[in-house]
Order: sequence, then structure tokens, then C-alpha cells
Amino acid sequence: MLTDKELDNFIICKKCDTLHRKIPLHQGGKALCSKCNTLIYHRDDKMIEKTLALVITTIISLMVAFNFTIISININGLEQSLSLLSLFSVLLEHQQYVVGVMFLFLIVLFPLMMLSSIFFALFFITIKRYGYTVRRLLILLSHLKHWNMLDIFFISLLVAMVKLFDYAKIELGIAFIAFILTLGLELTITKNINFDELWRKYENTYGDNYDKE
Repeated sequence: MLTDKELDNFIICKKCDTLHRKIPLHQGGKALCSKCNTLIYHRDDKMIEKTLALVITTIISLMVAFNFTIISININGLEQSLSLLSLFSVLLEHQQYVVGVMFLFLIVLFPLMMLSSIFFALFFITIKRYGYTVRRLLILLSHLKHWNMLDIFFISLLVAMVKLFDYAKIELGIAFIAFILTLGLELTITKNINFDELWRKYENTYGDNYDKE
């Protein structure tokens, strides 16, 4: 029977479930599955610093996307400008309470919670403090990452705009550009961050002596 420490030396390919023994990698090195050639893990010693910078930029971009005009609609001289936060108010005014609550959680709260959790987890690992909090944040992130719906909302927005083009004049606001930037940054963060590597950094930083305060 293998111990937990010995099991940590193995990793399973997420695509074909082939078991591999981990090998040390040099900076920038990648380990590929021997069966399906899928990337299994890689080494990036600057992952935390790069991801922190991306997260800060994404939060700023997301704040712009939330608070400024994302789209202005002009129909027969009647113009209305909408921001992402004002969309929530519009949904409530039209008694679309369920849709409004889902919009608030999936488009506003969950992305902010995810970005904030990544930021604080990486920051605490950098200063080597609050190990218990980092552990809880990493567990929270494993659940939150499946609830990020910004890309789906953006596609829905584009579909709605196409339908309005025939009988309305549409002007894109600064928040629309910020929203596209946010999506690009989130994709970069998702590609850059490696949760297996984060857990290894957590274990190397705190071991079993994490602070429970």
C-alpha cells in the first residue's frame, strides 16, 4: 500500500486517465501525456507574480465594465444608456426577479469572488502567512471556477445586439471594450494558473504547520 506522500509522486492525465510518475522539470518545462500528448503539468517559477498582475488588471477592467455605459440604444429618437449594474435594476423593475438574482450572482458576485480569492491566496502565499485561509481559498476556487458565466453573458449580449440592428441605432460604450478586455484577461489567467502547482506551492510554503488564525 502506497502512502499519501508516495501517491503525490504520481499524476493522472485528465484526458485519457493514464497514470504517470512525476519528474522534475526545468523552468518553462512541460510534461506531456505519453499516450495522448496532452499537457499534464508544467513548471513556471514566476506564475504567482504574473497571475497577481493579471488579476489586479482584470479587477480594474471589471470595475470599469460594471460602472460605465456598456451600450446605448436609440429607437426613433428615444435613447437609453445601460451599464451592467443598471441591467440588474431594469430586470427588477420588470419583475424578472429570478433572472435578476441569477444575473447578480453569476455576472457580478461570482467573478469578483473568484478574482478576489485568487488575489488573496497568491498574496498570502507570497508573504508566507495565513496558511489556513489560503487552504480555504483554494478549496473555494475549485468550486467557483465552474460558475463563471461572463463569456456566456457576452455571447448573449452579442446575439441581442444583432437582433436590434434592424430597427435601432446602437453605440458601444467604454464598458463594452473593458468587458472584452476582462474576458481576454480571464482566459489568460485560466491558462496561466495551475491549481495542481498552486497546491504544491501551498504544501512547500506551509507544510502541515499552517496558521489557523
